[in-house]
Amino acid sequence: MKAKRMIIMLVGSAVVFGGVFGFVGFRNTMIKQYFANMPKPVVSVTAATASLDDWRSTVFAVGTLQAVNGVDIAGSLSGLVKEIGFQSGQEVKRGQILVRLDSDVELGDLRSAEAELALAHTSNDRNVALLRSNTVSVAALEKTQAELKVKQAKVAGLHAQIAKKSVAAPFDGVLGVRKIDLGQYVQPGQVMVNLQDLSLMLCDFTVSQKDLSAVSVGQNVRMTSDAWPAQSFDGAIAAIEPQVDSKTGMVTVQAKFPNAGQRLRPGMFAKIEIDRPATERVVTIPVSAVSYNLHGDAVFVVRDGDKGKIAERAVVQLGDRRDGTVVVKQGVKPGDIVVTSGQVKLENGSPIQIAEDDPLKAPAKTALK
Repeated sequence: MKAKRMIIMLVGSAVVFGGVFGFVGFRNTMIKQYFANMPKPVVSVTAATASLDDWRSTVFAVGTLQAVNGVDIAGSLSGLVKEIGFQSGQEVKRGQILVRLDSDVELGDLRSAEAELALAHTSNDRNVALLRSNTVSVAALEKTQAELKVKQAKVAGLHAQIAKKSVAAPFDGVLGVRKIDLGQYVQPGQVMVNLQDLSLMLCDFTVSQKDLSAVSVGQNVRMTSDAWPAQSFDGAIAAIEPQVDSKTGMVTVQAKFPNAGQRLRPGMFAKIEIDRPATERVVTIPVSAVSYNLHGDAVFVVRDGDKGKIAERAVVQLGDRRDGTVVVKQGVKPGDIVVTSGQVKLENGSPIQIAEDDPLKAPAKTALK
């Protein structure tokens, strides 16, 4: 009896669990069939047509600005600061005295040397007159002439030393922040103030040797800076380094930019654009149509499906970008319609509907009556 009862219980359990598992399997199968047969939602997108345009390729580079003349003003002699003839940030002219150091000792030595020079002149003139009457020898005259030259050299040296006690601006420019005070003792080479000529700015940058054919001296270039993002500055290439860096394959180029408004300052980072001389016919699309990822850039191209328009994913190879458009070297043909917004909701083969108006665009303003 016990064995029979056990068999009945096992058979009952098998029937119950079999029913449960069968129901779960049936439910999963029906869910899969429902989702497989469920129609994909139509996604509303905007689109644009790939066009064939004349494109002038651009060489891009990054450089650093420097003034055409810029120097840290420093004296070549030591001494006490007796006079400061400038203010921080002041515009100065070439030759304007900026700093005078104490030169009282040198002036005293100069007066003594000038007295000795006058005596040497008198002695030399006397010997010249006596030589005519054969009263003195030629050797005595030569000695006084040598002494005269020594005294003249000493006086000239003291004049030069006193002149170096006055530090002047070597060129026109704008001064920086003063770094010395009255009465301060300065050493030779100690920086007193920085001077920059902001009338013309130079920009040093590098280009690849493969782009060397696209640059030449006198060629026009454009420059933008983060300090003035909405403004571009026009300049010209001033010099090209004759040697290519064998380690990097880069060539140093220098461009010059007029700076009438003094908006550009030394040390600024600059973005350089150099247009290639020749144009070419290329396929262009809006930048917004491109989806960027690690597996490759792609766009969704509008195709005709069985029940309407569908989006087909196409991997593209891109080129230069400019003014919201990008060059497509491979993957899109002229006349293809590409999706410009709504790509996030799309997958390959998704049905789409092209909206007439771009939702990303701001509504047009109506004129006031």
